[in-house]
Amino acid sequence: MNKYLTSVSLSLFLLCPALAADNNAGMWSGLVDHARKTLKNSEQNDGNKDSFSWGELTDRAGKAVKQFAEDGKGFDIMRKQVSRKYKKLTADENSTLTGHFYDLKQPVDKEAKPLRRHEVVQFIKRYMDSGWDTRLLEQYYSPDVELAAPYFYLPRCKASYAPEAFECNKGKQKKHVAPQDWLVIYSGEVTAPESGTYRFVGMGDDTIVVRFNKEVVLESGWSIPSRNNMRLGTSRCYQQEITTPESGCALYQYRQTPHWNRKLGGIASGSTFTVEAGRSYPIQILISEIPGNEFGYCLLIEKITNNTPTCGIIPPALSPTLALFRTNDTTPDLGEIAEALKKDGKDYTVGCTLEAPPFAENSPIWAARVSETAQKRNFVERVTANADEETAMGRRKERQRKEKSSSKKKNKK
Repeated sequence: MNKYLTSVSLSLFLLCPALAADNNAGMWSGLVDHARKTLKNSEQNDGNKDSFSWGELTDRAGKAVKQFAEDGKGFDIMRKQVSRKYKKLTADENSTLTGHFYDLKQPVDKEAKPLRRHEVVQFIKRYMDSGWDTRLLEQYYSPDVELAAPYFYLPRCKASYAPEAFECNKGKQKKHVAPQDWLVIYSGEVTAPESGTYRFVGMGDDTIVVRFNKEVVLESGWSIPSRNNMRLGTSRCYQQEITTPESGCALYQYRQTPHWNRKLGGIASGSTFTVEAGRSYPIQILISEIPGNEFGYCLLIEKITNNTPTCGIIPPALSPTLALFRTNDTTPDLGEIAEALKKDGKDYTVGCTLEAPPFAENSPIWAARVSETAQKRNFVERVTANADEETAMGRRKERQRKEKSSSKKKNKK
């Protein structure tokens, strides 16, 4: 049992004499507030807010205190409910994709050069054409922080939010990272929840590219790297080209995404692919920002049926509410996102409302495969990469250790 559950159990245990002694409504109200406060303090200490359904657990705490007084069973009910919830979430929280940030303005290899604007698009095209060879990425500065994501859903905000999320400009990081000309790669393996034919539906500002089972199945946003064009996504001619029956792309418009509807024609569907339930597939997700102004992305997934629009620009009244592509039981909460975008006296929001598409609450889970040695991660934790992991960051650290060791030997001579 963890500290979270222990503190809840202890607080309710200490309340037992008081519960037995008094039965008035004011007493119960005070005890409920006390239980809620105890739960919140434990949650803050453990830093696991995004891992728990907070409203659900606090309501259970209140009900459990009342029921304990009524029939003496409340403590046992609370213990079992929290224990069950905790076990489920600890099983789920590791099911995430791991993300690495690369600042393309700051090369770490002598052969590489700083990239700006159209050069970033050219680099992404070269990276995609290479079969997503990580050695190209290792030429550029990457902070010693990984992020773990169970979903990809960030409303329109300021581009400086991403470097901050990866702690690029905090004390332990060596180099300052400006909010433009960078990319992030999330990778892992996901297990199909149900057999069938699917397609991703997404948008990235500036771009989002999804490579599933070693094939690029979605490329969407302002920039279209495969066409070597930084603003092609905003072209009306391009939008008409990709939504023809021959191209087979649908652009879904939602009333919650007026800016993306206006600029990009909507949120684009990708090419279809077929999966078998229970089978794992490799996946990589590339997200990039080039000018450094606004930023945002979303990634949904659609199972193909006879009613699926095959192509065209679909207006808000006809656009379906799709499943969120997610790898565990968590889902984004716009209220919590709004708080995160205004944390520590900073404001990364753009406009008066958060712009993001709706998604189905019961979205299926494409569980991500995590190695046995992987640390527990959730969406808001910043996890330092293990140098022994088979990652670009791990390999770079290993190379740096060898270089330091070699340098010390030379100095001794």
